[in-house]
Amino acid sequence: MNQAAVLDRKHLLEMTDGDAEFERELISAYRDSAQGTLARLRTALSAGQLTQVIREAHFLKGASLNIGATAMARCAGAIEQAARAGDLTLAREQSEQLDAQEAALWAELDRL
Repeated sequence: MNQAAVLDRKHLLEMTDGDAEFERELISAYRDSAQGTLARLRTALSAGQLTQVIREAHFLKGASLNIGATAMARCAGAIEQAARAGDLTLAREQSEQLDAQEAALWAELDRL
């Protein structure tokens, strides 16, 4: 997987129009939502539920793109693509990147 920015700060600034309060609210809402989505995604991967994997990975990809979490979005997209191809083994392999991307993203967002 190509390296992607953990956070596209320019995109986030464009989304919030430079409004610091709105940015904090958006990040907080994203974090809450993404943590739930990540938990459901991991559960679905463990249980071999391809339809649920596709759904959760797709949602995570879109939400991540919305705030500029490019690396997380790419990782979720790779999982979604593997699941859509019916390759649960590949989806699980792709998911190994989730822990690193999640930790890097939370650290980056905490610095804002």
